Amino acid sequence: MLSDLQTKKLTRYFQVYDIDDDGRIEASDFARIEENVRILHGESSGSNGLAEAYATLWLRLSSAADGDRDGGVDLDEWLAYWQLALEDDTRFEQEVEAINDRLFSIFDTDESESIGRAEFADFYGVFGLPVSLAEAVFTELDTDGDGAISRTELNSISRQFFRGDDSEKVGNMLFGPFGL
Repeated sequence: MLSDLQTKKLTRYFQVYDIDDDGRIEASDFARIEENVRILHGESSGSNGLAEAYATLWLRLSSAADGDRDGGVDLDEWLAYWQLALEDDTRFEQEVEAINDRLFSIFDTDESESIGRAEFADFYGVFGLPVSLAEAVFTELDTDGDGAISRTELNSISRQFFRGDDSEKVGNMLFGPFGL
């Protein structure tokens, strides 16, 4: 069972993916994210397999989470999906690893094996979140103050976000404020 804090954080995560704010995550939301990433990187349509990668991600999510098979994932389906993922250690590790790998492969543009402040702002920007929010969240997440978030740090942050139930942990802010 998800705790109240986990429900709030996962609801925020849902809102991040629901680009058009219609209360459902659909293929069109993933297509818009892909388009934003493509524009960010100055790539032509479909280059570097980005469209295929997001289409595959959508297919995986929709097949696992769209319980009523209506072509979209609503908040209840999203929370049920994550509850199952959080209960299964192997599945959870696969989900977190996939999220973190995606973050690094798309946004670690200087290939430094860390996400800097500007790269983190790009990550937020792809989802239509303000740069000012990205900067504030990055400052919170960069606990060692070195100006970057390493893979190791991101793994720790992600575990705090998804599995943590301590409202004081900085990882709770990974996807921005969620309202306590």
